[in-house]
Amino acid sequence: MKREFSKNDFFTQKAKKEGYPARSVYKLQEIDEKFKLLQKGFFVLDLGCAPGSWLLYIGNKVSMTGKVVGVDILDLNIKPLNNTVFIKKDVLSDDFFDIFSRPPRSGSFPTSGVGRFNVVVSDMAPNTTGLLELDVANCLELTQRALEISIEVLAKNGNFVCKIFEGPGTDNFVKETKKYFQMVKRYRPQAVRRGSKEFYLIAKGFKIIKIL
Repeated sequence: MKREFSKNDFFTQKAKKEGYPARSVYKLQEIDEKFKLLQKGFFVLDLGCAPGSWLLYIGNKVSMTGKVVGVDILDLNIKPLNNTVFIKKDVLSDDFFDIFSRPPRSGSFPTSGVGRFNVVVSDMAPNTTGLLELDVANCLELTQRALEISIEVLAKNGNFVCKIFEGPGTDNFVKETKKYFQMVKRYRPQAVRRGSKEFYLIAKGFKIIKIL
């Protein structure tokens, strides 16, 4: 059963006041301020970008000299900024990487995403069931896919951030991520709900570039 949270929640009210569709923006803001992930001119891939809070934050942070590509199976609740392209796509689909070889007409980005992104972020999470092992397994499927995508599209020394649930298989995923990045840390922003198994994996300094 989906839990209902108070509309008077501090971060929910703050997001509403500041024009963001979801409170999750403050998780990314805290991560960015602590780990210095985003810079002006950066090219960023936002996986699981709906409803659009992270997309807005990133678009403003990288400025008009940067670019943001957002991907989700759901529609946005915002109007994308001029430096932002939204693509409705399932990251688990077999033809996912086709989006980089055939970019949409509404916006522009390099004809190949391979080695072109400075940062990949993923706030993807499955619909929870309340069964810990199942929820963790479903989340790991998405985080593993996010890592696979990052390995293919990140530029050297690029950064990667993904949401993950603590549980069976988590430690192995962290170890796997360490193969590709110079620094990997677990981090739990203040905006994460109390009692949640959610945390974020912060990876900096991509070491390996693969070619499709």
